[in-house]
Amino acid sequence: MEYLDLGYITGSFSLDGTLKVKSMTNHPELRYQTGKNVFLQNPKTAVISKLTVISYRSSGDFDFVKFQEIETKEQADELKGGTLKVIKNREELEKGHYYFSDLVGCQIIEEQGNILGVVSQVEEFPAQITLRVKRQGKADFFIPFLKEFILEVDISNKKINIRVMEGML
Repeated sequence: MEYLDLGYITGSFSLDGTLKVKSMTNHPELRYQTGKNVFLQNPKTAVISKLTVISYRSSGDFDFVKFQEIETKEQADELKGGTLKVIKNREELEKGHYYFSDLVGCQIIEEQGNILGVVSQVEEFPAQITLRVKRQGKADFFIPFLKEFILEVDISNKKINIRVMEGML
């Protein structure tokens, strides 16, 4: 089973066991709906267990989530460093949308068929999503994840075909 990281636990937030979570998801309000299940990877054992959301609120980069299974501040404190996850479901994505984690590791191929490098990171800038491409023996370069540059994305074969514009490399 593949998981998508929602965030990592920075500690407890209150006496009732509410967790303070550094968010890593674009849609926390959907992920943490009351009654939904998410998964916790324990920071000490790496064991994954299911949790049920009771409440959620956001404040900047942090999510504050209360789960049915965590009732005390002490229980929450034990989970510091753990990761909250959901099952990765590609079927829920709209056509032309991808999980960032699926783009990392894809080869970047220009129109002439030359491999330029590999996506090492997906970065979110105010203007657009951008792929950081690591090259052998050369500086990294960036590709805006826009249709003007991205010709084809083939997640199953880990390849992204691009149009190189002057000054990109």
